[in-house]
Formats: sequence, structure tokens, C-alpha cells
Amino acid sequence: MDFSFGRGTVARAGAAAAAMTAALFCVPTTAMADQPSITVEVTPTGSARYYESCTDTETWGVAAGKDSPDFNKGNYQVCKYSSSDVNFNPWAGGLGTEYNAAARDHVIEQSHGEWFPRALDSRCTYWLPGGPNRSAQISEIVQTYQVKLIYKYADGHIQVADTTQATYSGNKSVSWNPGCWTR
Repeated sequence: MDFSFGRGTVARAGAAAAAMTAALFCVPTTAMADQPSITVEVTPTGSARYYESCTDTETWGVAAGKDSPDFNKGNYQVCKYSSSDVNFNPWAGGLGTEYNAAARDHVIEQSHGEWFPRALDSRCTYWLPGGPNRSAQISEIVQTYQVKLIYKYADGHIQVADTTQATYSGNKSVSWNPGCWTR
């Protein structure tokens, strides 16, 4: 298995897929004369900001009105979300699925993204009797990629064996409507 990284780079995977380490340093292997080396190629195709409603919400705190001794303990509406994510569409021919890990690493690297997403929450204070009455919206940058599984043969010819699309979402923030306030 041979992996190389950088902008517009490719990752090569031979029969020794188990040789991949967490840091993606591999010992190159030579393809047999009649077998191709296998390359996963990731190419950026676009970037846009998207907005979506927070679907994982909770209410924290005590149900205490202004005259309650527990009023200052606070009540929160909470939006839970992941700091980033990588997603793949199904591979057109189903051949590339075993190379998702290599493709995922390239997508993260090209996005300058995080290797390990964090579980985050955004808290919005509310006071009774008015709340909880807010809705949360997540803003994120989504970068899209064309992913190809390429066979490179010893005689020099190249064959695109499979294709898919991938997305990296990150740079997330949460806004609340109506906005958050404290007393």
C-alpha cells in the first residue's frame, strides 16, 4: 500500500491494506505485472455555507419562575452537534467502498479539517414562564469532492474503476431565534 498526500495528490492502495498505520505512513508495494496499482484520487469541486435546524435539542435546568428561590440556577435549551463530518455517496460500481478510509483522510487533509470531530453543545438561557421557546439553527461550511478509484497498470494505461462524491462539513456555529439573553 502506498499513500502520498498533499493538494491534488492521490493515495495508492495495493493488496497490503492492513499495513496502513494511524499516521498513514506505509511501505510501498509493487503491483504484480498483470495487476494494477490502485489509487484513490480526491478532487475539490466546490464550497458553500449551509444552514440547517438543530434536530438534537434538550432542555436543562429547573422549571423555576422569577419568584422561585431556584430562579438563578438557570434553565437552558441545548443544541447538540458534531464539530465536523465527512460523508460519502454510494460508489457507482461498489468497488471503492473498501477505500473509504483512505478517501476520508484525503478529504480531511484537503479541507484542512479536523481528524477527530468533537461533540459540542450550544446553550441558550431561558426564563420561565416564557421559555423554552427558542429554535436553534446550525451554520456550516460544506466542501464537496469528486472521488475516483483508479487502476494504474504496469504498461502505463489507466482505468477509472469507480467514482463517488464526498462532503466535508465544518466551521459550524449555532444561532438561536429569538436570540439568547440573560436577565
